[in-house]
Amino acid sequence: MVQTVLVAGGGSAGWITANLLNAHCRRAGRPTRILLVESPDIPTIGVGEATVPTIRRTLKDIGLPEQDFLTSAEATFKTLIRFNDWNPGESYDHPFDRRARPQTDRAAGAWGAGNGLAFDRHFSALTRLADHNIAPKSPRHPQYQGSFPYAYHLDAIKLAARLSTFGRERGIEHRLANIARVNVSPEGLIGSVETDQGEILTADLFVDCTGFRSILLGDALDVPLQSYAKYLLCDRAVTMRVPYEVYRPDRILTYTKATARESGWQWDINLQSRRGIGYVYSSQFLDADAAETALRQFEGPHSESLEARHIRFTSGKRVHSWRGNCVAVGLADGFLEPLESSGLYLIEFAGLAIASMLEDFATAPHATVRYYNRIMTDLYEEILGFLNLHYVISTRRDTPFWRAATAEDAIVDDLRDRLELWRHRAPTQFDFPGADRLFARDSYEFILHGMNYVAGLVPGKPDIPDISPLVDKARHELPEHEAFLALLQRSASSAQTA
Repeated sequence: MVQTVLVAGGGSAGWITANLLNAHCRRAGRPTRILLVESPDIPTIGVGEATVPTIRRTLKDIGLPEQDFLTSAEATFKTLIRFNDWNPGESYDHPFDRRARPQTDRAAGAWGAGNGLAFDRHFSALTRLADHNIAPKSPRHPQYQGSFPYAYHLDAIKLAARLSTFGRERGIEHRLANIARVNVSPEGLIGSVETDQGEILTADLFVDCTGFRSILLGDALDVPLQSYAKYLLCDRAVTMRVPYEVYRPDRILTYTKATARESGWQWDINLQSRRGIGYVYSSQFLDADAAETALRQFEGPHSESLEARHIRFTSGKRVHSWRGNCVAVGLADGFLEPLESSGLYLIEFAGLAIASMLEDFATAPHATVRYYNRIMTDLYEEILGFLNLHYVISTRRDTPFWRAATAEDAIVDDLRDRLELWRHRAPTQFDFPGADRLFARDSYEFILHGMNYVAGLVPGKPDIPDISPLVDKARHELPEHEAFLALLQRSASSAQTA
């Protein structure tokens, strides 16, 4: 039986994982001690501000009420990503909803490039609702439920802080200390960690959430990183927070903007009191000063007074996520550039998987470790292929970066054959094996059709669904995004004064 789990590191990875483990063990009636050791000196990255819809399930599993989360993390709704200029002068959406499912959808199979119709606007209600900034739920909906699938934009540092308080109130032990030494046995197991506060801490399972440093799995156990840089060229980001008192847009948008730039792409995310913007780029083609200048020029004169933050990263993954009695979560295991908001999802998935495998690890540790490593490698490679798709099918060739990003040798091997097939036919369900994929046929269709890649129309007129009545009904029944947020803020203020 796993009696003690030590989570090394805080931030989103540490506190999401610790809370998931704690909630799982409490529901199962197992007296498992969860101990989190967090450095008081090392700031968290805190960049991941966009999520995918699974975050609702994760927060519900943890037990954090949705209104509490929305208020404490300054969260707003996210219903899609709007891609601008990935083909020059064009725009398309990757929404979370899909009208007509693949099993019965003949229209999508007959859809093709050059028909003059936008795929997203005919197969997604959220694309049309985003134009009117309609929230995906109303205050009448139950916790974590809405009329349409949705995720959030959030402040990752504030989320971690709220989960820290929430978890400690429910029994998670917390130490503010630096890990000074990791003691490894001749068999390759971590026996204990020593802190700079003089404590020697032992556990049955150690969870490495120490970020890019990967103190336990990477350093102490010497598990190497496998780079994906050949397929994902971006390795730097310059970011900025834009408070609304400095500049407030016309609307607090329900979607993430992802705009292609000369040497990468730029995000724009709207929270309750500020925007988060960032230029993700390749250091092969742009230096840090030029990237910061480009970000400020794109944002406008009001950005000159704002602080910019520079981040280095490598897209890649540890060869093993779990070795012996140590498993890495989040950046300590790997990182895939933030194009489709998969960073927090990888933490969620890992935390849920580890929680479900605690008993297996106690009874069959070697099989558990091998199986976990296999599913995590499969997940990273699945996401890698989807991110790679966005670049390699672009028609941009206007800069050295885009010529390199669209080169033949930049295509992920697993994607290559499918791209050749999709030149002649639309995607089918057989192109996406696996029951629990993050990005399956629906997601690929929005990207492929949005970038006009898929082959031309098959003979015959496709039966295009009319979703206008659904959109009209939603506009009548659901509030605008700002109205929902204003009600949320009034409710939070009333609760504080009560």
